[in-house]
Amino acid sequence: MMKSIMAATVAVTALLGANAANAMIVNGDFEDTTTLDPTGLVKGNKLSNLATTGSSWDVFSEISGWKTTAGAGIEVQTNRTLGSIDAHSGQHYIELDSHPKPNSNSTMEQEVSLGVGTYELSFWYSPRTNDASSNGIEYSVSDGLLSGFITGPGASPDTSVGVWTLVKSLFKVDTAGDYSLSFAATGKQNTLGGFIDTVNLTAVPIPAAGLLLPVGVAMLGFAARRRKSA
Repeated sequence: MMKSIMAATVAVTALLGANAANAMIVNGDFEDTTTLDPTGLVKGNKLSNLATTGSSWDVFSEISGWKTTAGAGIEVQTNRTLGSIDAHSGQHYIELDSHPKPNSNSTMEQEVSLGVGTYELSFWYSPRTNDASSNGIEYSVSDGLLSGFITGPGASPDTSVGVWTLVKSLFKVDTAGDYSLSFAATGKQNTLGGFIDTVNLTAVPIPAAGLLLPVGVAMLGFAARRRKSA
């Protein structure tokens, strides 16, 4: 009986470990300037200088963890850029309706390795203007695992200029592998788009009842074998 209980416990531990581990997003708050410190495409400023000297913002084809796959690039703004909003965390946040026009709506992505299980994508969003047709952000995980959209004030969920709103979405992975997480600006290409900050991707733990199921099955099997032997 002791061996059966131990085997069931090991099975539960392995299941919990596989499902509860976080899927790490690289540079989800856009603060990393040491791994990669590129020079901006518009102002010619180094990413590491934006928060302190020179231009308070610039556009980059790639920053740590993220690369541009469409459009002008990833516009990194700082607490020095606008009087209406500061970063949700740290000094940097992202706008994907980037400079210059006309190809200003941009897409950024990064590859994430995911095991089988349920995951929660979360990020903080704020519209730049009160024009809902200008602030759209699409977010997705490749192979159709997740597709979502958020826009400016008056839409659902309702948002306010200068206020960060938490966005959460659940999705399920049936096949372990590498997937692309992407964010894209939509709507008017006027360099006045929605803001993104503090992106996280975490595994959703299996409910306690689900974790106890393997133990129950193992115990029933043990009891059945004992009755058969008797």
